[in-house]
Amino acid sequence: MSKPSKLKRRNKCNSMLSKELSEQYKTKLMGIRKGDTVSIMRGNFRDVEGKVVKVDRKKNFIYIEGVTREKANKDVIFVPIRPSKVMIKKLNLEDKRRKDILDRKATITIPEVSLKQGLGEGEEKKLQNRSIKSGSKR
Repeated sequence: MSKPSKLKRRNKCNSMLSKELSEQYKTKLMGIRKGDTVSIMRGNFRDVEGKVVKVDRKKNFIYIEGVTREKANKDVIFVPIRPSKVMIKKLNLEDKRRKDILDRKATITIPEVSLKQGLGEGEEKKLQNRSIKSGSKR
């Protein structure tokens, strides 16, 4: 028996940030939202830039301005694109919660941890022996 749809986990639709944005906000991934400007990196629409028109979390697709095709009955529809195949060029920062998320990610610092920290004398010798053995040829 499957779970009801309201209890299923939603996809986050994460995508990588451009180099400038990742340096500015100190994070590589961000969830895509309506209004973000993205560049397509893979597929038939490679190197096309546009704004995100719709995000379908259930099917894990995004729809972008200018990425359309014509059906047989002459209707123009958006082509669904996977979020992993795009790069975010400009973020839509109208949402206060999104600004808070970016501020929190920018302030996180990862402390440098020494391998020897917290090891006893016997464990430290084992660590040295392993490094000596791993350097030798077999």
